[in-house]
Amino acid sequence: MSTSTTTRYSTRELQAAAAALASGQFSTATRPQVTTGAVEDHDQQPTGEVSAPSVNGDSERAQRVEGKASTPGAGTVSTVPGPLVRVRAANAGAGASTIALALADVADAAGVRTRVLDAAAPAWSGLLGATVTELGAAEGWRRGRRGDGVIIDRVEDPVRIPGEVPSPRPVDGVDLTVLDAGWSMRELGTAGVDSWVATAPAGVEVLVTRPHGLALSQTEAALADLEDQLAADGVVIVVVGASRWSDREFAPAGRLLRTAREQEAVLFAPLLPAKALPGLGPDPLPKQLTSPSQRLLERITTITGPLTANRT
Repeated sequence: MSTSTTTRYSTRELQAAAAALASGQFSTATRPQVTTGAVEDHDQQPTGEVSAPSVNGDSERAQRVEGKASTPGAGTVSTVPGPLVRVRAANAGAGASTIALALADVADAAGVRTRVLDAAAPAWSGLLGATVTELGAAEGWRRGRRGDGVIIDRVEDPVRIPGEVPSPRPVDGVDLTVLDAGWSMRELGTAGVDSWVATAPAGVEVLVTRPHGLALSQTEAALADLEDQLAADGVVIVVVGASRWSDREFAPAGRLLRTAREQEAVLFAPLLPAKALPGLGPDPLPKQLTSPSQRLLERITTITGPLTANRT
């Protein structure tokens, strides 16, 4: 009959083991091995033993969290040709994709070579059927053409957060870039520096909203994040579903929205019934949308200057 004895450890040994475990310096061996002779070669770790991380190792590991920080493309953006106009919805279902497409159409009709960047995840894109001709996919984007000179780039693969949207594909011969942000204000606000969709410098910020209490309250919150741009006259608000500012309808409007109105930066567009606009397809948009979008283009050019001025 064999007997075994339980190994006993002192309080000091247990405290040292806990400290080593917390710092990542631990070994699967139950007791330290006493070595005699040559100093241990740290480049050859024994099997099952994890070496203590160096300072540089900690830094490199921190940069490789989930493999995203060191991934080229995510969170970076090269120079976008032409002024960048970022279009986003101040509230869900406001109609940002419709306004972005209508802006591109009227710019195209005015001879302005325009690209639309649809940064939404493919499952949530409002522009999937908006192209007349598909031009293939590359670098994480699927490209198509619409009208005489509108290029539409859509995200090709599923993405979960704005930081996963790839950097835009290079393109030549573009006077204006319209970014259909495709994410909620909250998602963009928490995306941080990892998302070019949220942080790329824009010549004009376009907020699309609806004329009711909750939407106007959310618009005020969105404008709080853009207060510097608003002060610099770089924000335009498009209210879908109203034809003018009425004191009764816009009674819930906050200070910043009223400031935008004083700057003549609040525009209006109709909310079309499904019969008039069943979806954003390859056909030209109804005149009820292109007319107010013409006013939006005019407002944008007062901020950016002539859009064809830098052609070579």
